Amino acid sequence: MLDRGDVLDKTLEDLAALGSERDREQLAALQDRLAAARLRVLVAGEAKRGKSTLINALLGRPVLPSGVTPLTAVATTVRYGEDPRAEVRFGDGHEEKYPLAALGDLVTERGNPRNRLGIAAVTAFVDAPVLAGGVELVDTPGTGSVYQWDTDAAHQALETMDAAVLVLTADPPVSASERDLLGKVGELSVTTFTVLNKADHLDAAGVAEAAEFTSRVLAEAGHAGRVYPMSARAALEKGDGEAGGDPGFAAFAADFTAYLASRGRSDLATSAAAHARRIARSLLDEVTLTRRAAQMRAGDAAERVERFGTRLAEVAVHSQDAAAIANGESARLLFALNDAAEADAPRLGRQVTGQLDALLDGDLRTAAPGEIEQHGREHLVALSVAAADDWRQRQRKHIEQGLASADARLAAGLKAELDVLRGSAAELLGLDLAVPEPGGRLTEDRRFFYTTAEDVGQTELLAGAVRRRLPGGLGRRAAREHLRREGPELAERQIGRARGDLQYRLAEATRALVRVVEQRYADGTERMQAALRAAAELREASGTQVARMESDLAGREAALLHVLSLLDEAMAAPGQGMP
Repeated sequence: MLDRGDVLDKTLEDLAALGSERDREQLAALQDRLAAARLRVLVAGEAKRGKSTLINALLGRPVLPSGVTPLTAVATTVRYGEDPRAEVRFGDGHEEKYPLAALGDLVTERGNPRNRLGIAAVTAFVDAPVLAGGVELVDTPGTGSVYQWDTDAAHQALETMDAAVLVLTADPPVSASERDLLGKVGELSVTTFTVLNKADHLDAAGVAEAAEFTSRVLAEAGHAGRVYPMSARAALEKGDGEAGGDPGFAAFAADFTAYLASRGRSDLATSAAAHARRIARSLLDEVTLTRRAAQMRAGDAAERVERFGTRLAEVAVHSQDAAAIANGESARLLFALNDAAEADAPRLGRQVTGQLDALLDGDLRTAAPGEIEQHGREHLVALSVAAADDWRQRQRKHIEQGLASADARLAAGLKAELDVLRGSAAELLGLDLAVPEPGGRLTEDRRFFYTTAEDVGQTELLAGAVRRRLPGGLGRRAAREHLRREGPELAERQIGRARGDLQYRLAEATRALVRVVEQRYADGTERMQAALRAAAELREASGTQVARMESDLAGREAALLHVLSLLDEAMAAPGQGMP
């Protein structure tokens, strides 16, 4: 008699024979993980929440790059291996091995800007005890920023997870977008842990308040469970077993390890069955819609099929309207950005000059002309960069919020359209279709630096030499006036660079948002469109062809129903939950 694992593996094989090429690829990945008994745990969260640091703390050493520079959109999987290494799969299909120390050159924007190496996936092998029991940890691109879209990588990571660790922070507290992310994770994850990182940013009372608030927000979203306040950084630096280690992390690590030992294998089987069930239900919808539409050949029935097809076509056409909305929001944000740059550059130039005056009239009041120019310009550069960076971050946040808001509206609009379409299927055709939810994720991408070198020509070289040789007060006044003239120019130049950079990123994000919108509409409607096309062919076929096609559809429907019943049995043993 076959055990649960063998039955599930055979069921996945049967389903693969009924699915598309994309379905077969997803099912093959599930079978590989089942064979290796590897629970895939996704570490998810918004950008800069400490996901990489948390994984490093679980590993007991800094394996994954972390810090100011965020990862690229390439998800990094960490597995157990006695030979520490990184295996890299490139977009062209070939693979290469690297030492773990090379990860910083492979998965960060600093080492691999714009993923110029063409990396498709990175797997790090580490001989860490937490991995030995059959688990792989996935460090995902952070969500919540619109500098760079990488829907394929982030969405693929979400679609292939079994369990999840959602990383929030105590400061700032959980946001609406993070609550929405938890909803998406909760739909796909068998078990979800919630970590409240960076607790060392608050005192004990603040941590308690943040934990209580987070628990309340999660409970309201239907996800009751323990929240683990911690500092992953402190745990990594000091070790959870040492004096001064982080007790919150120690509690999480103990519960996480116990979970892997007690429920890891069963959750893997449950998750694989759930993933496969979504594929099977979508395939069954296609078959059922084809048969029903083909049977409704004449009169009122045919008219109802036509009306459903019209509504389906309208949803598909609306992807063009959605793209226009995305481009319109981008144009509005671009106008606001340019307007802000024109208004703020002179103001910031005056602000920088005023701050420079305080130094010139203070510590450098009696300094030599050469010292005034050297130290004064260093201070001017620092002031200009700080002012421009502050301006850039404010404009970045405005752009992020604008595009994120547009994305949320478009996703909500598509969901509403798909809900109407599902209602239409019930009303017109008597079918209950499992219409897919809109997908898509955002990742952060920062690549920017300031150019502060003085634009020095022959005339300025000569003028500088003259100023530094002028005697006493005359030389000091000349040096100060030179810096005061340069202040506004330098500040405006940095604002100009920041504006140009943000213009480019806005254009990139807009193009990617349009692609994502179009893909969302395609994912939501393509199988239904294929079903109506097949039904139309069936209605036009000859008697012999109709009999054969209907027999094929009936057999396919029976096979999918059998697969679904087996998958339901596989999912029935353990339940979903949050520790």
